[in-house]
Amino acid sequence: MMQNAKKRGSSMVNEKKIILMTKLASYEMNQGKKDLEITQRLKNDYISYNGFINCVLVTIALIIILGADFAAEFIGNMATFTDFDFVGVGINYLAIWLFAMVVYGFISGRIYRNEYNEAYTRVKEYEKELKALEQFSKSK
Repeated sequence: MMQNAKKRGSSMVNEKKIILMTKLASYEMNQGKKDLEITQRLKNDYISYNGFINCVLVTIALIIILGADFAAEFIGNMATFTDFDFVGVGINYLAIWLFAMVVYGFISGRIYRNEYNEAYTRVKEYEKELKALEQFSKSK
């Protein structure tokens, strides 16, 4: 009877170990890849790099949009080419670009900071579960 109790206790440990291993493997195969990649960088580096990429993409989009607007205005005023206010239009476009950079920089900084913090929390939980798995292995 004592042997049956030991076997049942041992099977419970093995069952918990299998559940934990399955959970860890599932995390590694899915969200873990991205989380580990994110947390390999320093937090400020991750936020700055992604914010920079975001600002470059916004700049390219604004160049396309404002370029089309400029072309339409310029073509519309071809008859009065000498009266076209290049400096005024340029200053307006620069103000729009600066505003977009501040807004998108702030928003992307918040988004990437939250993304990093969430990934960091999940990785810490993953490491805690890995230690628990190690304890299961040592107890056996």
